[in-house]
Amino acid sequence: MISIKDVESEVNRLISTSFYHGNVSEEKRGELRDKALDSLIERELQYQDALARGMKPDKQRVKEEMKRIRDKFKSKKEYKAALEKAGITEDQLRGQVEKGVLIQDVVNKSVIEPAHMSDEALKEHFEGNKSQYTQPESVKIRIISTRDRAKAEEAKSNLKAGEEFGAVAAKMSEDQYRVTGGDAGFIRRGKMFPVVEAEAFKMKPGEVSDLIKGEGIWFIVKVEEKQPERQLSFDEVRADLKKELESRRKIEFAEKWSLELHQKANIETSPKQQ
Repeated sequence: MISIKDVESEVNRLISTSFYHGNVSEEKRGELRDKALDSLIERELQYQDALARGMKPDKQRVKEEMKRIRDKFKSKKEYKAALEKAGITEDQLRGQVEKGVLIQDVVNKSVIEPAHMSDEALKEHFEGNKSQYTQPESVKIRIISTRDRAKAEEAKSNLKAGEEFGAVAAKMSEDQYRVTGGDAGFIRRGKMFPVVEAEAFKMKPGEVSDLIKGEGIWFIVKVEEKQPERQLSFDEVRADLKKELESRRKIEFAEKWSLELHQKANIETSPKQQ
């Protein structure tokens, strides 16, 4: 049975983790109360499922968790005072810890372990979806930008006179790249001003553009390096692919398991429960 006290305790926990100042309106507290009840019901269903499977809490992990909790306090007296304030005994606390450990284990068996993907499964997915795993064409540029056309023309003249692009950018540019000598690094399409991209992707390494007119801004671009689109290898994407696919599978397994638990359960709520 989930008591009103349990719900309020969970509400207070949610408030402490979500609201820095702790001041919560009654309306928001009501929303949190619904969220807390849903969370407690879900955990209780998971716990009951673990018991139905004949699972037992790992004694060593329970012992370690109890020690971790006790070690938060400077003394045994302070620890006992905290238990009294919470209105629970040490045996009740141990029962909560055992329940938490058991829930972790049943979640692992029902969600985490089934969601795991072997290298073979990952590679099979990769081979069947190779076109999704490419590195787009990119170009490494330096850039000078200013809202003053006369200043832009002066910068261009300095470049034609042989002054180094980075030095001119550091002295005359008006954007954040000025501090790096105009170095904007590698850019991909859709990541920079459209007029700059349109020019940069047409240029060859080493070339410097004429003045490029944007919306109220003048640009000068130098292309330093170009990288064509290329197919990424399995080894390059493996870590991110594993994280992405397993995360997706965890959600799917969790939703399926939750639905099964709710379908089998007989859940009754009563505002009179204490």
